[in-house]
Amino acid sequence: MELWSQDRRFGLVLSAEHRRLLLERCSASWPNETGGILVGYYTEPRDLAVITQVPEAPSDSKSGRARFVRGSRGLEDFLKRLWSQKAGVREYYLGEWHYHPGQAAEPSAQDEAQMRAIAEDAGYRCPEPLLVIVGGSLAGGWSITARVYRRGSEAVLLVSPPARR
Repeated sequence: MELWSQDRRFGLVLSAEHRRLLLERCSASWPNETGGILVGYYTEPRDLAVITQVPEAPSDSKSGRARFVRGSRGLEDFLKRLWSQKAGVREYYLGEWHYHPGQAAEPSAQDEAQMRAIAEDAGYRCPEPLLVIVGGSLAGGWSITARVYRRGSEAVLLVSPPARR
């Protein structure tokens, strides 16, 4: 799955394997929300984020029918290991994902506020975090949306590019 902003300035690659993993986690959490972080890298022009890992939510995360609060247990050490990699493809914190059970894959006001706070917080080392939201259910069908949150700017929606002729 490849998604791009309308101006093709921002893109995201979510492999079939990672999409399947997200949907499995959503199905397993039904009827509660779930989520976690996204890890990956940027291509050389830095316009395309490639997701390489969707780690399990930290064990201190809180979940309910209409809320998910991602915990932090073990996350700092995990991210420090990523940032200190010396060779090969460097992986980074790219943003967050979560599930809106039986709902549209649209960010809530709380989601928006959280992502803006992450974009502004230098500690995340991620001035343009991604938010991937999964909506729906196994029975009713799934939808996935993605947005980039830029410091001091509106969120940028990422969509599937039109088919080429």
